[in-house]
Amino acid sequence: MLGNDDVLEAIDLNIYYLGSNASVAEHGIVLQSVNKYELCAENKLPQSEWWPFVHCMYGLQACLSYTEENKTMTCTEAESGVDDDLAISGTDTDSLSRCVCTLEGAVDYCTTEHTSTDLRTLRTCEKSTEADEYYKTSNAIAIEANDGDPLWVNVNGVTYKYATNETADGLASWATSVLSVTCQAIQSAGATELPSSCDSVIYSDSSATPVSM
Repeated sequence: MLGNDDVLEAIDLNIYYLGSNASVAEHGIVLQSVNKYELCAENKLPQSEWWPFVHCMYGLQACLSYTEENKTMTCTEAESGVDDDLAISGTDTDSLSRCVCTLEGAVDYCTTEHTSTDLRTLRTCEKSTEADEYYKTSNAIAIEANDGDPLWVNVNGVTYKYATNETADGLASWATSVLSVTCQAIQSAGATELPSSCDSVIYSDSSATPVSM
C-alpha cells in the first residue's frame, strides 16, 4: 500500500518499534542499532524520504544483523527474498552491486537511493542520546499497542490485524483490506480528491456509505 506515492502523501504515517529485552534476545543486540537508524530517519527526514528508506531497509533485512561484510549473502540475494520464509522480494533493484551486505552498508545504500541525507549523518544520530530517547518512546508505544499478533496496523484508532499463519496470498489480501480502510479514512476526513490508488478499493460515489471493517 505504501508503495503508492499518492496514498503516502495523503496520510500521516508513524512506525513504532519493539525494542524490549525479549525482542533484543530474539534478534540480537544489533536490533537496537537497526531501530535507532530507522527512528532517526523517521524523526529527521520528511515522510516522502524516511518511509522509502525504511522500506528499503526491510528489503535488505537479511543484511542488517551483520556488522562486518557477509561473505555468504549479497545485497542482491537479500533483496530477492531468498532468505525470507515466504520468499517475498523487496523492490529495490538499482545499483545493488555497490551495496555491502552489512547494517551500515544497507543504511549507506538506502540513504543514497532514497534520501537527501547520508550514512555519516544518520550514524551520528544513531549514536546520540537523542536516538536513545526515540528508542525508549517508540518501544513504550509499541509495547502498549502490541497484543501478540505478528502484523497489525492502526488507522485512526482502529486496529486491523493479520493474525493467521502468514502466506503470500494472505498478506496480499490483508494489504488490500488495509488500503481500502485507509482510503475510506481519507474520504471520511473530507478529501476533495482521493488518491488514484484508491480507485480499485473504494466506491467512487462520495455519497456511498463506507464499508465498516
